Amino acid sequence: MHKHKEETWALVDLVRKIVKDHQAPLETRMLRGEKLTRADFEPGCEAARMAGLWGLNLPPELGGVRLSMVDRLAITEENSKCLAPIRFGGEVLHAMLNLQGEQKARYLDPLLSGVKRYCFALTEPGGGSDPARAVLTHAKRDGGSWLINGSKTWISLFEDADGVLVFARTSKEKGANAISMFAVERGNPGLVARPVPMLGGFSTHQLTFDNCRVDDLAFIGAEGDGFKGAQQELSRVRFESGAMALGIAQRCYDMMVQHAKQRIVFEGPLSEKQAVQSMIVDSWIEIQQHRLTLYACAEKHDAGQDTRVEAGMVKMTCTEMVGRVIDRAIQIHGAAGCTYESPLAHWYDQLRLSRIYDGPTEVHKYRVLARSLLA
Repeated sequence: MHKHKEETWALVDLVRKIVKDHQAPLETRMLRGEKLTRADFEPGCEAARMAGLWGLNLPPELGGVRLSMVDRLAITEENSKCLAPIRFGGEVLHAMLNLQGEQKARYLDPLLSGVKRYCFALTEPGGGSDPARAVLTHAKRDGGSWLINGSKTWISLFEDADGVLVFARTSKEKGANAISMFAVERGNPGLVARPVPMLGGFSTHQLTFDNCRVDDLAFIGAEGDGFKGAQQELSRVRFESGAMALGIAQRCYDMMVQHAKQRIVFEGPLSEKQAVQSMIVDSWIEIQQHRLTLYACAEKHDAGQDTRVEAGMVKMTCTEMVGRVIDRAIQIHGAAGCTYESPLAHWYDQLRLSRIYDGPTEVHKYRVLARSLLA
């Protein structure tokens, strides 16, 4: 980790202990073929809460600890080394932090306490890489309420959510400034959800809004500010995607080193073979390079600098890197790395998606980075 403070190391040690006590047994169950439920993750979440790890992005006045980006990424990196990581509670979209009165009581307070969870619905069938242009879902006033019509796709975390934060156009303008955010409760008769199975055992959902009626309290934030709120969330998620990839890469590296030392082939340990040594060294170098970059960018963020471009770069390079490391780890393990009794096979499936969601590699490279550098 890059110039970590003692406090950061203490946080990492704390997360490592919770993972060992609560999450590692869940990983074992997953490797036996069991399907885990939301309830299975509650003990680990509660242990984190009791340890003070609650509302990691929230200010103290709302019951959170508002960790720096460096600290959050260090926690994410350590947590991601387990196939069944801790699901931290008290996560709240930045745009919801200023809710007051009845809106605060209905939406923010249940989120802060962990009673409710909401997922995030921006992507539509017409395109996920250019969301502002592709948003066709619209909402219009109807008396004292709003009617939402449209469709969202590839929506993750819906299966465990109590509601969904949906982004819809509230005017006829074509730009991002016409997009607003609404909270729609699960069970609303105008919301129909269809599960879409994905690689790695994930289940995303396609959501259809058919005259989905919500009241004025469900309108979150100012009109036209919805996409701005979404962009704030995406930058944070992209940093954390990089840290998650780094944590998984480190675990895969540790596994390949251990296996190479123990596996005997042609009258000697696998670790003595030059091809294996090359794969291990290449993986170590890549992990160290990306760790230095990740935390240097996080420090820029904590210093108040605009790091939207860096967030895209970190997400792009780390998710590409972890794919290479996992592939080497499977190659070194041979057939043992290809079974779902090993976390390697699970991550091989899961991490393929990481190069697509929250912005595909090509979009970050040629749309975000190139446009920024050549402006």
